[in-house]
Amino acid sequence: MRKLKVNWDDLEVAAESNGPEQSSYLDLETGAVLTVMHDPRQELEQLRGDAGPDASIEDVLAQSGAPDWRKDAMREAWRVEERYGIGIVSLPEADAHEDHRDMEDFAATIGNAELRAQLERALQGRGAFRRFRDVIHSRFREKDEWFKFKRERLRRRMADWLASQDIEVEWILPEPVAGLPPRPPAREHLLDGVLAFVRAASQLPGVKRIALIGSLTTSEPEPKDADVLVTVGDDMDLALLAKAGRRLAGHAQQLNRGADVFLANEAGEYLGRTCHWRECGPGIRQSCDALHCGRRHYLHDDLDSVRLQANVVKEPPIELWPALLARVQAPHDVEEHLLAPLRGLSDRPA
Repeated sequence: MRKLKVNWDDLEVAAESNGPEQSSYLDLETGAVLTVMHDPRQELEQLRGDAGPDASIEDVLAQSGAPDWRKDAMREAWRVEERYGIGIVSLPEADAHEDHRDMEDFAATIGNAELRAQLERALQGRGAFRRFRDVIHSRFREKDEWFKFKRERLRRRMADWLASQDIEVEWILPEPVAGLPPRPPAREHLLDGVLAFVRAASQLPGVKRIALIGSLTTSEPEPKDADVLVTVGDDMDLALLAKAGRRLAGHAQQLNRGADVFLANEAGEYLGRTCHWRECGPGIRQSCDALHCGRRHYLHDDLDSVRLQANVVKEPPIELWPALLARVQAPHDVEEHLLAPLRGLSDRPA
């Protein structure tokens, strides 16, 4: 068994993000963690087909008008494709059964009998992942303990997986670097994600209204989620809206927060949420708790687990598009980071 140095932070982020929008790999020779976004990979495949089989990556990119960051993403995809199976392997995807077992084991460590019972009830039946997250995120000390617990379990699993590749891992744990700017506050970070979502979603045919709901509409200092409500036409294809929702969720996850895109129709009826999987269809994911998975692609109608109140659907706290309308006193940071940048969008008709 040979030894390999691997940056733990890089591997943890890649393992947690592996799935709908990106795939992650490990270079077994260098220990480098490689991430390939699906959109740049598809663009690269198209460019390679046009350029011919003997073209180099730089020849291919020379024909592209893509910005530098996207070219770098395509170079990463090329590197993986050239050496996949020969020194580069896919990181294992998350296993829903293992994740559920981790939550059960963590609940058993809780000394507070009332909280332990809450977590145990949350883990029963459909929608367990969402309910567990809702309970644990409301308790800041236990939330931090849960993240530590989950991180240690992931580290053990990754060490076992590397051992199966005949590798003994030596984790590189980065030291704090003086002078680095602090991460943005959670509220600012989440609002930036919502702004990007609104700019993208407002361009999609079939989107009728976008509103901000949940804790960001209040002065809650440590919101756990970025929640938006989107009213859609009955015949709208939800694929691109769900994709924008996944980007919002990925942005929120950078600070261990969540994000949801709730859906309603023009009659004011709550429909559910956008599906957070890249591929949506019956039987693809065992952990899916949608009542009618696949009936309308990318609609996650987990109505037994989550519902919005009728008054929230009809008159959400802060409407963002096609017109700005605040039914509550918008917090200062919402005005600064979200409403002010969105004022120009209100000119576009729904």
